[in-house]
Amino acid sequence: MAVRTEVLTKLILHKRERIIQSLPELISQTGDEKHTAEKIARKARRNKENLESKITKLKTERKVVTQGLNDDFSENLTNKEQQLELSQLLEALSVVNSSVEEFNKNLEKLTEIVESVESNDNFFAKLKQSSKANAALGELDPDYLTSVQEWNEVEGNRRKLESRFTKLSSSLTESKTAAEFWQSRLNDGFEELLIDAKRVADGGPSSRQINRMNRNKNLNKGA
Repeated sequence: MAVRTEVLTKLILHKRERIIQSLPELISQTGDEKHTAEKIARKARRNKENLESKITKLKTERKVVTQGLNDDFSENLTNKEQQLELSQLLEALSVVNSSVEEFNKNLEKLTEIVESVESNDNFFAKLKQSSKANAALGELDPDYLTSVQEWNEVEGNRRKLESRFTKLSSSLTESKTAAEFWQSRLNDGFEELLIDAKRVADGGPSSRQINRMNRNKNLNKGA
C-alpha cells in the first residue's frame, strides 16, 4: 500500500512540476497580450466617448428650434387642430433620442405651421441651426455605431485575456502549493494520508472537509 502510494505521489508531483515549468512562459505571453489589449481597448473607449460627447451636444443643439415657440405663438393659431399638432410636434422634437429621419419629418411639419401664420425671422434662424445640427448628427451616427462595435470587440478580447491570465496565475499558485504538499509527503511519509484514507473509507470526513469545518468554527467564534 505504501509503495503504491509513493508511486502515485511521484506521478502527481511530476505532473505538478511540469505545470510549474510550463506556466510561467504562458503567463508571460498572455500578460503581454493582455497589456496590448488594454491599450487598444482604452484607445477605442476614448474614441467612442469622444463621439458620444459630440452626439450629445448635437442632440441638445438641434432642439433649439422648439425654444422660440412659446404660448404667445400658439395663441396665434386659430385652428384648434393646428394648436394640437403644434403641441405634439414640439413634444416629438424634444425627444432626445429621436432618429435623424423622424426629427427631419417633424421639423418640416413645424415649418409649414409657422409659415402659415407669420414670417418669424427668429424661428427661421433657429430652424437653420436645428437643421444643421441634425444633419451633422446624421453624418456622425455611422462613425459612432462603428466605434461602439469596435469597442465591444476589443473590450471582449481584453476581458477574455484578463480571465485567462487570472486563471493561469491561479493555476500556477495552486500547482506550487500542491507540489510542496506532495513533496512533503514524500519526505515525511504517508502515515497521515493513510489515516485520512481509512477514515474516508469508513464513512468519515476527508481532511479537506475537516479543515473546512474548523475554519467555519473559527469564523463562528470570531462572530
